[in-house]
Parts: sequence; C-alpha cells; structure tokens
Amino acid sequence: MIGSRLKVLHKVPLTVPPRIQYLSLAIPSLDCDEIYAGRFDVDSLARNEFFLINERHKVDLSCWSVPEASHLWNFNLHYFEFCIPLAARYALGGDREDADQFKRLVLTWIATCKYPLGDAWHPYTISLRLVNWLICIDLFGDALAEDSIFMETVFESMYHQYRHLLANQEKHLLANHYFENLKTIIICALMFGENDVLSTVERDYIKQLDEQILPDGVHFERSMMYHKLILEGLLRVELAYRSIGKSAPTKVATKVKQMLDAMASIERGMGKTPFFNDAADGVAKECEPLIHACRNIYGYEPDYNKTAFPDSGFYKFYDDTAALVFFAGEPCPSYMLGHAHCDLLSFELSLDGRPAIVNSGTYAYQSELRPFFRSTAAHNTATIDGDEQMELWAEHRVARGVSDVCVEENNGHCIVASFRNFKGHLHRRRVELRDGQLTVKDSTDRPNAEVIQRFHLLLPNSFAIKACNSCLKSTYKSIYSAGFGLQCPITEVDLAEPKETGVIIAFERRDVE
Repeated sequence: MIGSRLKVLHKVPLTVPPRIQYLSLAIPSLDCDEIYAGRFDVDSLARNEFFLINERHKVDLSCWSVPEASHLWNFNLHYFEFCIPLAARYALGGDREDADQFKRLVLTWIATCKYPLGDAWHPYTISLRLVNWLICIDLFGDALAEDSIFMETVFESMYHQYRHLLANQEKHLLANHYFENLKTIIICALMFGENDVLSTVERDYIKQLDEQILPDGVHFERSMMYHKLILEGLLRVELAYRSIGKSAPTKVATKVKQMLDAMASIERGMGKTPFFNDAADGVAKECEPLIHACRNIYGYEPDYNKTAFPDSGFYKFYDDTAALVFFAGEPCPSYMLGHAHCDLLSFELSLDGRPAIVNSGTYAYQSELRPFFRSTAAHNTATIDGDEQMELWAEHRVARGVSDVCVEENNGHCIVASFRNFKGHLHRRRVELRDGQLTVKDSTDRPNAEVIQRFHLLLPNSFAIKACNSCLKSTYKSIYSAGFGLQCPITEVDLAEPKETGVIIAFERRDVE
C-alpha cells in the first residue's frame, strides 16, 4: 500500500514541539464497556497473540505482519485498538503489568516498523492508531506519565506519524478515509500546538462535515457501521478541543445531534446494526454506548421517532413489535462506491428486537465470498432476469451503477420506490407493513421478465409465508455473516413471478428459539 506516490519526510526536520498538551480523549461509556472489551483477548497479548475481527494469529513482532492473514486483519493489527481494553482494565483497577504490556507493544512497533514501509505507515492506519494511542495514554494516566523516557519516545514517533499523515492525506479516496485523516490531524495539531495546521485543516474538516453528513443525519456511504465510526470520531474531536480549553467548531455539535438522532431512529427495535452496504457488528461501538456518550458529553437525548431519511434513502416502519428498515437511496456517493452493495429496495425486519429477516452481511473485504455478499441475491430484494443491480468489479469497485432512484409514495405504513439497474431496466417495489403482516410486490418494465424475490430468514419459524399468485421457486440454506470473519447457515426463500398481490409474510405470535 505504500508506494512511490507517497511523500516521505526524510529531508524534513521533525523536531517535536517543546510543549505538548495532554489530551483527555477517553470516553468511559465507550472504552470501558464490557461488550466492547469482549471483542479482544487482552490476556493473549503477552503471548504475542492477537484476536482481531474474530480471527486469531500469533504475530512475529520482529516484522509486525502476518502474511497469511487478510489485508484487513493486518490493518487492524496496526490500528492498536486491541490496547484500549487493556488500558480500560488498568483504569478500572488493573495492575501495572497492563501498562508494561502496552509499553512493550508500542516500543517494539516503533523499533520494528521503519519509516515509511508497509501497512504500518498507511495514512488510514496512522489515523486510527494515533487516536487509539492517545486514548490509552489517557486511561493509563500516571502509570505512563512517570516514565519520561517512554513518553518522549512515543511523542517523537507520534509527531513523525502525524507529519507524514499531514503530507499524505487520502484525497484520492476521500469518503471515510479522508475524514479519519482530518480528524486525527486536528487532534494532533491541538496536542502539538500547531495552530497554522489547525486553521487550515479545520476548514477542510468543516467542508467534509457538510458533504459527508447528509441533511437527514446519515453518513453518505449509507453504512450504519461507518456512520457510528464517524460519530465516535466527532466525539473525540470535541474532547480534544475541550482538553486545551478551546471550543470546537459549532458544526461538530450540530452534526453529532443529527447523527445521534439518525442512528437511534434507524436502529430502534432492530437489535443489531442494519446490514446495508459494508456493515457488520463488532467493528463500530454499539448504539446504546454511543447514546450514553452523546448524553454525557453534550447532554443530548436522542430522538428515536424519525421515520424518513430522504437524503440517504432509509425509511422506518413499525407494526406492534415489528420494526422494518427499508432502503431506497443512492448506493453511495458516485465517486466512492467501494463499500456499496446491491441492496436497493431491500429491507431488514426484526420482531421484539430480534433480527428476523436480514441481509446477508459483509463477512470480509478480501475473500472469495466477497462477490456473493455484495450481490443482489445476498439481500432481501429481487433480481430481474438474473441481472445484478450494479456491475461490481474487484473488492471495492463498481463499473456501471444504478440510476433514477425514486421514492414514489410513503405514507407511514406503505412505501413505493423504484430505480433502474446498470442495464437501464426498471425495478419497482411496493412494501406495506400492517396488521401483523408484510406485503411485498415487485414489478418491472420488461415484458415476460423473470422476477425472483429473495427473503433471508434468520428466524424462519417466526413466519407464515403466503405466496399469493406467486411460485415458490426454492427454499434452501444460504449464508449469513453477523460480523467480519463469521458465517452461519440461514434459510433463504425464493419466489418467482409475483403477480398482483405479491408475497405476504405473516408473523407468528410465539416465542422462537
């Protein structure tokens, strides 16, 4: 990932500013959360074993790389997020061995990961690592501060990383990568007292806030996983300004409230992160801890009652204990479709807060299964003559996309929306949630086209499916991924050629294991 196009700083003097301002970036409701800590295995760090995105590897710290692991796993290795639960344990009453473990890992990384080679110096890994180090430094407190030699070494490395990041912002990718770059540069500029950098990057950050956080409060990549990552980043920026007695740009607080309301409303009653575009549980912080963090930092209470997000294309519907999220928006910003899935006019349904009808998930960024999880067939939508919605290339590429995305009707119980696939063919869907049943009808402008509806049932015994005037094409086991690296079997029902009434899914009123 590090090539000749990156600017290197060998010839640039990198003297650490004489006055470093310590930042309080830790958020106890996020960083000390037990569920969050359960994503990692801090005890295995002493054996140089790392459990990241549900996959365990022993790491040779003389190279800080695991060639047999995925590129995403190695990125996660360099994020250093695994040290936050270690620091949180210390802050909650752990012993000094936790601090010594952190120092050992950081010092071996500094000694091994020579500038500017490999994933260690990718702008995105720097963006996440520097903030994670600062969170750990805050949580460890005096256990690190009293070791002046260690702190001098760490701040020298951090300054070098920060200046490299400043020279290598990911403006060629933009989207969440660029946003993370700007977030970290602002935090480091505040810490190192570089006001000239701060004033310039702050302007870029505010512009990106307006571009990436849509007016309805949803992040423009239409992934609730990335939405929550970006929201957490805004909270860290707010705390960085407060740490040195400055006020963050007012737009930060405004966007936090918009994102909070969107997250709380879209996830209300769902019981998990909705899986649209690249999204999984176990990456971003959970909804409830983020709500607590917004309350503690700003005093905000979330609005759970929003149901229409027309800028992003998400819509919420409720019926007794049923909650449904429907998607009818642009897949992603047109210049950045790397995280897009073929999930237009798809939905997820939960009963009593338990996921029941789900999109298949993401599973991995580097995998032979990647094309399936991005495909139309992996989502609760329909295929027309077997066509994909978009022409997907490679891991994070889209060639020809969709057009004419339109919501034609939305009355609180029923929505009608349509779009044209990459071949220009129309797909229109009507979804109604009312009186204990879900009705789905699909149509197209292609005479005699085969329309196949797909429903992925995580709780198959919860439903009675009535394929009115439709043909049951097949029922079989598909695959579902609740988090990166995880997969389990799931029931898929395919229905062909729905006619006037489409398919009716009635909810069974009983407890389901």
